[in-house]
Amino acid sequence: MTLARAFLVLPLALLLSAPADCAPKRQKPGGWDGRWVGSWGGSQPTAQIVKGGKLVAYEYNGETHPVAQSHVTPTKIVYNEGEVVVTITKTGANTAHATIKTGQGDGETELTRQ
Repeated sequence: MTLARAFLVLPLALLLSAPADCAPKRQKPGGWDGRWVGSWGGSQPTAQIVKGGKLVAYEYNGETHPVAQSHVTPTKIVYNEGEVVVTITKTGANTAHATIKTGQGDGETELTRQ
């Protein structure tokens, strides 16, 4: 390889091998992070709080309750608190449908990410 050709090839090789983590970090499209708000049965306000891809808390009756464990996939979140089971299914980038099953009855709501 001639010296002149090396000066042409080397900058191109360095440009193509730049590390991918130089790009700005963005939330993956379709990610769950955010505060998802709705009302059980249309009258009991609730919010589901997701941070770092994990459901960390829910709000109900004006109080925030931590969630110790949940199962999160790209399209669904499921968690339970005692005999209460909540399933949240993504319906759009910022919308989801949630169901709740309790010993006192079942309910549902549409959630919107704020």
